[in-house]
Amino acid sequence: MSLNTVLNTKFDIYRVLEELSKTNPLFNSELEFQFYLAWKIKELYKNIYTICLEYPLKNYQGKNRNIDLVLVCNNGSLIPIELKYKTSKFEYFCNNINYKLKDQSANDLSKYGHLKDVSRIEYFKETEKNFLVGYVITITNQAKTWQKILSPKQTDFEFSLENGSTVYKGVKCWHICKSNHNKNNYLPITLKNDYFINWHDFIIFDKPNGVFKVLVTEVK
Repeated sequence: MSLNTVLNTKFDIYRVLEELSKTNPLFNSELEFQFYLAWKIKELYKNIYTICLEYPLKNYQGKNRNIDLVLVCNNGSLIPIELKYKTSKFEYFCNNINYKLKDQSANDLSKYGHLKDVSRIEYFKETEKNFLVGYVITITNQAKTWQKILSPKQTDFEFSLENGSTVYKGVKCWHICKSNHNKNNYLPITLKNDYFINWHDFIIFDKPNGVFKVLVTEVK
């Protein structure tokens, strides 16, 4: 499904991503993705929103964190947006820039990170009275991130982001594995709602690792 087939809303994140893919199909880093997404929102919506970068989120799991982007509406409503940009090795020249994307591997952590951000937005919803809607956005060319996990014994089975599946509410944990690194450093995630997983094409290049997809998870 193309991004532009999704119905518009007052703030249309799919429209923003569609336009972004035309002008900035690649990014050197997650920080660059954050910058150009904010720029595109400002370009499309002019003075409708004030954009805050690294908006403080207090006492999330006992620590102070930041939300990547928060849009502040004219009426004071808040739209938090968390971002992930995870890559496999890919090189391409465009916009007069030779992009050399690194192989970040660890697509299990890409899945974990997306759902962790969803839980963070859910916490934002509970603690910010002016919350309107929130989004978690992952762009990646790591195909395993959107593909089916074949074995329920796989370490990241409960963090599956298989296209067309549903992530159900509840506690998500790592499965038993030889290494306890993930279990010790990336704690269980609790989700309070169900989420349908629907990946879209962001940009496609005719070369290995050239398919970049985007997942938008909306927290209402």
